[in-house]
Amino acid sequence: MHAQWGKLTRHRSSSRRSLIALTAIGAALMMLGSSVITATAAEPTAGSTTQKNVAAKSATQVADTESLHTWWHDNAKKTSDSIADDTVRESPFYTTQVASASSPDESYKSFTYMSVPRNGNGKIGYTEQDGAEFSSEAGMSMSWSTFEYSADAYVDVTLDTGQTISSADQVTIRPTSDNFEKTLIGDNTVRIKVPYSDAGYRFSVEFDPQLITSYNDNSGGSGALTTDAASGQAVSTEPRNAMLVFAQPLLTGGSASQHIPDANASNVKHVTQKDMSGLDTVDSSIDTLYFDPGTYWMGSKYRAQLPKNIKWVYLAPGAYVKGAFEFLSTGDSFKVTGYGVLSGEQYVYEADTADNYNHLSADKSDCHSSCVKMLQFESTGSPQTLDLQGVTVASPPYHTFVMYGDEDGPFAMTVNNYQQIGGWYWQTDGLEMYKGSTLRNSFFHSNDDVIKLYHSNVKVDNTVIWKNENGPVFQWGWTSRNVDNVAVSNTDVIHNRMYWNDQKYNTCVFNSSSSYLDMGATNTADTGKNFSNLTFTNTNVEGMVNCGIRIFAMQNTQSITINGFHVDSWNKLNQSAQESLFKAFTDSDGKPVSIGNQSTDRKGLLLHNYTVGGTSIIKSGDNWSSTELGRLNFDAGLWDNWDATADGQATGDAPTLELSGINDGETAATRDLPVSGKSNAASVRISVNDGDYSEVPVTNGAFSTTVNLPNVSNTVRVTAVGDNQVMTVKRYKVYAFGTLVGSLNDPKGDDNGPGSYVYPSDSAFNKGSFDLRTFSVYRDGGNIRFVTTVDGGITNAWGGNGMSTQRLNIYLEKASSSKARSTAAATAELPGTNTFTEGAWQKAIVADGRNNGARYGSGVYETGNEPSKSADVDLSVVQGNAIVASVPSDALTGIDLGNTGYQVAIFSSAEDSEGIGNVRPVFSKDCWDGLNSCPSFVHNYRFGGGLGNVADTPAHDSVTTDSNAIDIISGSQSQADLMSLKKQQVVLPFVTFAQQDTDNPGGEDGGNGTTPGGKDQGGSTASQNASGTTDKHQPAQKVLASTGVSMASVIAVTLLLLAAGGISYSMHHKNEN
Repeated sequence: MHAQWGKLTRHRSSSRRSLIALTAIGAALMMLGSSVITATAAEPTAGSTTQKNVAAKSATQVADTESLHTWWHDNAKKTSDSIADDTVRESPFYTTQVASASSPDESYKSFTYMSVPRNGNGKIGYTEQDGAEFSSEAGMSMSWSTFEYSADAYVDVTLDTGQTISSADQVTIRPTSDNFEKTLIGDNTVRIKVPYSDAGYRFSVEFDPQLITSYNDNSGGSGALTTDAASGQAVSTEPRNAMLVFAQPLLTGGSASQHIPDANASNVKHVTQKDMSGLDTVDSSIDTLYFDPGTYWMGSKYRAQLPKNIKWVYLAPGAYVKGAFEFLSTGDSFKVTGYGVLSGEQYVYEADTADNYNHLSADKSDCHSSCVKMLQFESTGSPQTLDLQGVTVASPPYHTFVMYGDEDGPFAMTVNNYQQIGGWYWQTDGLEMYKGSTLRNSFFHSNDDVIKLYHSNVKVDNTVIWKNENGPVFQWGWTSRNVDNVAVSNTDVIHNRMYWNDQKYNTCVFNSSSSYLDMGATNTADTGKNFSNLTFTNTNVEGMVNCGIRIFAMQNTQSITINGFHVDSWNKLNQSAQESLFKAFTDSDGKPVSIGNQSTDRKGLLLHNYTVGGTSIIKSGDNWSSTELGRLNFDAGLWDNWDATADGQATGDAPTLELSGINDGETAATRDLPVSGKSNAASVRISVNDGDYSEVPVTNGAFSTTVNLPNVSNTVRVTAVGDNQVMTVKRYKVYAFGTLVGSLNDPKGDDNGPGSYVYPSDSAFNKGSFDLRTFSVYRDGGNIRFVTTVDGGITNAWGGNGMSTQRLNIYLEKASSSKARSTAAATAELPGTNTFTEGAWQKAIVADGRNNGARYGSGVYETGNEPSKSADVDLSVVQGNAIVASVPSDALTGIDLGNTGYQVAIFSSAEDSEGIGNVRPVFSKDCWDGLNSCPSFVHNYRFGGGLGNVADTPAHDSVTTDSNAIDIISGSQSQADLMSLKKQQVVLPFVTFAQQDTDNPGGEDGGNGTTPGGKDQGGSTASQNASGTTDKHQPAQKVLASTGVSMASVIAVTLLLLAAGGISYSMHHKNEN
């Protein structure tokens, strides 16, 4: 079977070694040459590095000694391209040799396997994304070598790329906590001393010349990965060609008999290549399939559906099986054991068994039930067990492991020394730990949820994880569950490439995702279910990571402990992408789940010894909030339900701290904000936007200073430090847009176009999030800021730049006299709007969070038959409901911003393929209801109440006379009349600030806007995070109306204008408390 074999059994005293096997060994030994002695250095101390400038020599034989066992494939090929069925891919980048520490001069070769993205074949039968784009384009690969040992060993890893190093310090062994001794041999080989452990070791060997950094290019909402440093923000650093070593314990005694079948037993079938297409019909007297060392393949159009009599598959060390196994039996016990390899390299991504193993067809949403899984089992609800030991699963085309039927089983898995390699594709999850399962001493390279904790009484220990882009490390969400007693310990995340530049629901290290049915919905909880007693101990993240924790609780939750969570550093993405979130959902009736109280009962969420860059993050300190080192942005209503503590933190009474001149959520009149207060602390310090602290002198218990607010959204942190080092911290979110030019208001509840438009049913389109309330213009140095608020919160469900579903258009009127304006011809707005302005416009400003780089993405546009983009727009969403579009002042040169007319309209944002001009059409109510052969996506993701149906035209709409605007600012004119479906053209007026003051269309409540989320919000408190997380012990502060202007700013502007000699126009303004 094309393998040189070092040892056929797991213990030397076994009497089951067959004559055939002994004969094979004898023949193999006759073929082997003598070993070559490798130069060694004097033994260094633990964790040290030494250098030996002697070239490494190549071993020519495999090991078969009392303490060491290696193997080889003589049918190997060194290539990154596609390979033949009967060939094993050998790494062209690395060579591995192993020696016993007691006989360091006797080195043995150990085969170095390799997995490459898409198995060197490219995309077969599809063109859509599969998750392997970046790894393929970057030329990445993953090599590995496995050996068995029972005593300390030396492992020599040689870099065969032609690159050289001059010091062993240019090689990193991860996890770094292994602290292995390493020695440089020559200029391209590192010698690593691996101590014996009955748990084995799984580690990465990383040569500096192989390291590359990936970046997020900031395209679209989430961005895309690139290796171009000039294109974006750093996400991760890892070897282009990875090299892993799996040092496995040599099985003896009872462990050997448990995991290695009797090769001569009558119930054991030794599989040959001739058997590989007929494994569905194995004789009923056989219950065990034994794969001897060698190469086997099933082909791309078959996976073995093992008959009910098969309970055990054994992959001997040196066995390389290309295929997948589905166990049809619902028996009570199964085994998949051995240090061999099960590879999915012959299957295409999402190989659908219901369609001749072709890639999932476009007319199917998923193939969860029919795609090839590397290992698949069935459960009827009766107790079952699985012993999964030693196996390496490589290059999976989809999920590596599933169990169908009664998922709560119990299906108790005992998993040990398991490896997953080459998880390039999306959906290459790790393992779901079923009820009563244990996972120990394993390695995962995965591009989706790695370890799934959906069931009770689970233990996970000593795991090494290499994380690709998709999904989190630990997942226990997606639906409501009843789970209790889960313990995870000693996890090393040695690399991760989670790069999303927005707030995904299913990412970070620890994650309980929102519902898979509607990820943006917050009313998907089941208050009758409970999740409790989940403990993570000693989780280490090496290098950069995107975020730590995102918990969207969809069931009652208590007693979650994360003890010893250590992060080297955050990646270089936006702070909002790095935030940890903790939210409690409601059921469909609005009843919230209950979360355990950590303050009183110690049954909430506890973060203990959570560190970033070696610095402890504690709740009573000044570094935990969303813009600070800890990046915690937990909901304000859950203040008593969580804590962050550390060993050795300061204790005692906290100093007093009172402030004046600053309010949480306010909009400052100027960028220099006076702040004063009182404290009995020894010192007070102030930081803006997590910058350096400024010490403020405290005299007779009082202090005062002025802080500068450099950004649109600013976090001011005031910290009082007592003599005992205990802190009192207050945090404030303060907005600074510049000097107000003027404001317009719009009534509440008119986000229905002509009166008939209805929202899509998907929660991404939350009610009120298209309901325009205020529009304000500010001058701010070299920028003009257009600030538009909506009545509902902007959820950004699809990860755009601040928003996903909204598309805001602002048209600036071309200067003309009032008489000319009244008789002006209608001018088409931007393509796809189905809307006109009353008279000509000279500039159009577009704010769209999803279409950067598109023909009509965010930007400033010039009028014309084909409007052209003349300047960029910087988009941000603040206060939860305020869209800020910032434009360079010189892009609007010559425009009198105080006197020009504005037409403001909000549309539904579309990708390029969904409508003209990145605008989604509004369809008829019948179409929205599913009539007229309209597809279901209309009801879920399109506005209804217009005129047309889905059509195969560029507009995707059979009627284009109805405006696609959801809401407009129309001044004193009736929006319903202006947008009437009876009109052949919807022509909208320009509104000036002077008209606004005269018309005063303040809405049904007479107000001029709303606070974030459409409600009055409580304000700053002690230990409050940047997003408004509140300590109930401090009174809430006043929040200014989301017009974005304080009364002080109105007075200041008024006085300045009066001093200048008059007011050219008046601004209507009202504060809400």
